[in-house]
Amino acid sequence: MKLVYRVTPKQRLIIVEHALKQMQAFAQHRSDDREAGGVLLGRHLLDSRDVVIDEVSTPQSSDRRSRYGFFRSSTHQALARQRWLEESSTSAYLGLWHTHPERDPTPSGVDQRDWKQAVAGDTYEGDRLFFPIVGTHCIRIWTLSRRGTYRELKLESKNAKTKSNA
Repeated sequence: MKLVYRVTPKQRLIIVEHALKQMQAFAQHRSDDREAGGVLLGRHLLDSRDVVIDEVSTPQSSDRRSRYGFFRSSTHQALARQRWLEESSTSAYLGLWHTHPERDPTPSGVDQRDWKQAVAGDTYEGDRLFFPIVGTHCIRIWTLSRRGTYRELKLESKNAKTKSNA
């Protein structure tokens, strides 16, 4: 299954099955599960304005994790840089993801400050970064542009590969 979100009238964000499963594996279903997160890696398609998330970094031993908090270590940046080099400069940094122990996740003030810091200070292609939060029953995604435009993306479709994934 892949998820497709509408970014602008002419742009979509596509999360492929592998990346989706990587994030969902860390959903906080049990009361002792800790928040997790990482960076989004993918590509800007040449023949359209669409953006594809192909993979994500997963929690590292150097991260600080608790039930209601997550601090992403610099190891994630090193992993993204390594991937960029391995992929002949075609793998792009697209944003940050993390989990919340909520059925329907919403960003905290800490999350929003972290996102503003990423948009202002990180190096990336394009006009915006993406910020999925994985809840216990759904994934919600926000975007923040270099101009400061902040909004939640709406799910356009779920494309199932098999009937059992629908």
